[in-house]
Amino acid sequence: MIGENENIEIWEKNLFNSIKDVSDIDFQKSTWLGLDPNYISSFTEVISTLYDDFDFERYILYYKSFKGEDKLYKVLSELNEMINKYKKQGYEIESKPKGQELILVDPQWIEITFKAKEVFQTASTHSKLSGI
Repeated sequence: MIGENENIEIWEKNLFNSIKDVSDIDFQKSTWLGLDPNYISSFTEVISTLYDDFDFERYILYYKSFKGEDKLYKVLSELNEMINKYKKQGYEIESKPKGQELILVDPQWIEITFKAKEVFQTASTHSKLSGI
């Protein structure tokens, strides 16, 4: 499940930073709507970073294999389920005029950002997770 050259600490740090980005609606408003002079992002980029770059679902399986089904595992799984239910709809909304703006006020997306905050807060209390 874990490659011999993979660094778990770096993986966790990057993954949880990505979850923090999912949780930060103000950062999303700034970067998705082109208001930040230094960063540009989008719904697709946030989802791709979490799933493609940092392999969120594989991390959940890895975490479960080492820590079991504790509180963090449960909120990670809940966030994963919420995002997976929303992804297709989010991509469709994003393709519409002012799609980013529509996602940012969508109650389902806002719930996802709240769940991501819960994940990040729960992870912060797990002293075994490095770099968070």
